[in-house]
Amino acid sequence: MGPISMLFPNPAVKILEEHLWEDARKRYLVAHPTDQTNDARTVMRKVRTAYKDAVAATLKDADQKVRATWGQFKHGMTDELRTALATVLRMSDVDWYSVEIGPPDTPSVIAAPYELLKQVTTGLLFRFLRKEIQFENLDDETLEALASYAADEKFLDLLESACHNYDAFQIGGRSDRFVVVEIVHGDAYFLGEERHHSLIDMVILSSTGASASNGSKHIQKAVARKWLHQDRKNRNDDRRFTSDGWEIEFEHLKSWATEP
Repeated sequence: MGPISMLFPNPAVKILEEHLWEDARKRYLVAHPTDQTNDARTVMRKVRTAYKDAVAATLKDADQKVRATWGQFKHGMTDELRTALATVLRMSDVDWYSVEIGPPDTPSVIAAPYELLKQVTTGLLFRFLRKEIQFENLDDETLEALASYAADEKFLDLLESACHNYDAFQIGGRSDRFVVVEIVHGDAYFLGEERHHSLIDMVILSSTGASASNGSKHIQKAVARKWLHQDRKNRNDDRRFTSDGWEIEFEHLKSWATEP
């Protein structure tokens, strides 16, 4: 990379660099299994010695290509992220969520971990970018870094905006729509089959209880207020989220939580 790039590194390229070094660390340990007992600092010193030229060459190429498309990417990334989120929710199923209020087969309020929705949306955004002609000269690792940057920058803003505007989304084949009514940070939740709860950021979605043709901002605002002023006070104490349907390993799910 040139002097300007070194002084003002592109944020997506910085994410790519982190991913490259993590991949290099994994490759090094596969090739040198006896080093797995060494401390992390020693391992990374050896990794950087072994892969510094390869990583530098990849970053130089990626930096030039990313900077050439950066303005266009930044201009459209929020809209594309929003489309990816709506698509994720539409492609999911109500059964994949935790039931907050209502019967299991037709719940009126459901929930999912914030980081899970962010990760799945990021993955779909990567697939969207892969299909766009302006990014065809970027490799998958660089596109994944761009998608990660977009999610890191805008996903929370996107959900908070959805809460503020009472936006409604389709989930699976349900005829009603679901409104993002709250993001609960450090929410007490049982995960998987655990007997002790964890603290995890959860996204709460409430059903409009109306068909798509009858939906309105008035209804969407009403269900949001009902959650905030009524349903939230009556949450059950055995609320539990499993990763069934999302194809997320329990260890990955648990990594997003903290102990109380």
